[in-house]
This record gives sequence, structure tokens and C-alpha cells, in this order.
Amino acid sequence: MNNTQAHLLKVPLGYEAHRLAQKFAAQQATRQKGKQVYLNTLAVYAVHSYLKWLQIETSLDQSDSWHRVKRAIFDVADLVLPGIGHLECRPVLPQETAVDLPLEVTENRIGYVGVQFEENLSEVELLGFAPAVDYNNPPEQLQVSEFQPLDVLLDHIDRLKTTADTEIRANLSQWFENIFEAGWQAVETILRQPQTELAFRFRNPEASVRRCKLIELGMTDQSVGLIVALTPESEQEMDIMVEVHPLKNQTYLPANLELMLLDEVGEMVMDVQARSENKHIQLQFSGEIGDCFSVKLAVGDVSIMEEFII
Repeated sequence: MNNTQAHLLKVPLGYEAHRLAQKFAAQQATRQKGKQVYLNTLAVYAVHSYLKWLQIETSLDQSDSWHRVKRAIFDVADLVLPGIGHLECRPVLPQETAVDLPLEVTENRIGYVGVQFEENLSEVELLGFAPAVDYNNPPEQLQVSEFQPLDVLLDHIDRLKTTADTEIRANLSQWFENIFEAGWQAVETILRQPQTELAFRFRNPEASVRRCKLIELGMTDQSVGLIVALTPESEQEMDIMVEVHPLKNQTYLPANLELMLLDEVGEMVMDVQARSENKHIQLQFSGEIGDCFSVKLAVGDVSIMEEFII
């Protein structure tokens, strides 16, 4: 008997769970993708229901798995716990002994819940919880035997609640130590294109660090990838390049999308605007340790700001 078998919890899946799963699956381009989205949706809803019973706040609408573009591009089954992070809810099919972990779910997750499916989809079993581990080479699978009792999940949530901060200013110096704030992922995870196709131009690309964040442009119903790339020039100074790219399902950036660099008091230092058929826009500048700045994206009445410290 493994360490999860005595702690399994059955969660019923009613009409609302299946209605949402069918709706999301019908939006997909292929039958295979539709099945994946269907099971992911049920898995997320089951964990949401379980945490709701325990009066733990969740936000389905903020989850990547509930975002039409993200679930179409990625294999995601996350559930947002406000102020805590993304909890990945991975489906486990009958007779499976391991859970696949696509690249997009190996970063920015507080951990994983295994959700066991049987032929009858009226209920599922929660196999347990596995905390996220910071691997330089993230695993492609998680063994079912690695799941710990659900009490471990509840303790983990309590600890994260205690230490959770509000909005975090990205600390760029820590990026060279492989410490990244929530949302900043490998470029390939967001854009799904080789590094050679990107427009970075550094004198020493091997020394640079690149991360990407998916930015939702509000009511424009379009998202873009914001890339920040760093190359050290000395112990106190680094070159910084900021680029904006369309996602895989888009060819060009939204026309008139503006990328702005703001100083620490909010004054605009430089900006660039996308034309009707731009595949990327960029700004390049340098900064010293301790400098603060912001990057602002704006199109129409929508604007998004990201703050940084070097």
C-alpha cells in the first residue's frame, strides 16, 4: 500500500462541472485537444469543490485553465488560490501510475494534486498532494506514489498564507540566481518558438537571462508575451532588453500597442509603438544595481504595468 491509499477522497462531479467541461472542450480545434480540456476542467472543478467545502478561497476565473486562449495553447489544469498561487490539478486515467507534467506546469506552481478518473465520470478521487520542487531540469512526470496525504496540502496552504506578499516587484539581480517571481517563465513556455527566432541582440548571449510573462490586454481579448532579457556589463551594471511578441496563434501585435519605459517616479523615459504588421517591438537600455523602473503596455483604454528593481 502506498502512502496515499488510506487518504483518498471522493468528490462528486455534477451538472455544472460537466457543463463547463463540455463548453470548454467544444471550443478546441481537435477531438484530442477537446478530451484533454474536458478532463482538465473536471479535475480543476473537483479540487475547487473540495477546497470550497473547507472554506478555502479559490478563483476559477483567474486560473489559466479557465482562460480561453491559454487553455487552447497549453495543457494546463491550474486553480488559483488568491494571494497564494497556482495549484495544478492533474488528471490521472485508470491504470496510470504516473502523472505527466508538461513544461508549462513545471513553473509557477505551489504544487500538484492528483485527480484519479474512472470510466464513470460522475465522481473522482483526490490521490493527494505533491509540493512543487525547484528543479533546474524539471521532471516530465510525477509518480502517483509520490503524492502525500491531503493534510499536507492544507498545511502547505496555511504556510503560504502566512508568508504571502502583495504584488511583488521583480528583482532582476536574483534572476541570475534562478529566482523568478510568479508569472515569469521560460520564453519557450509562453511563445513556443526557438530562441533563434527571437530578436535579441547581445554581445554575449550565453551570459544573458531571459524570462517571459503572458500579459492579457483587457477587453481587447488578446494576449502578448512580455520578454525581459538581461546581460551583465559589470558587477554594478547590466544591459536590459524588453520585447513584446504575439502568441503562437497570432501573427502580429495589436496595431498601436505602445511599450513604454518609466523611471522610478513614473516619468516616461522612452517608448515604441507597434504598427499594423509588427511581429515584435522592443526597448533596450542599461541600469545599475538598486535602480527601479517600470514597463508599461498600453492599447486603447487598456494599460498594464510591470515593476522592476535591478
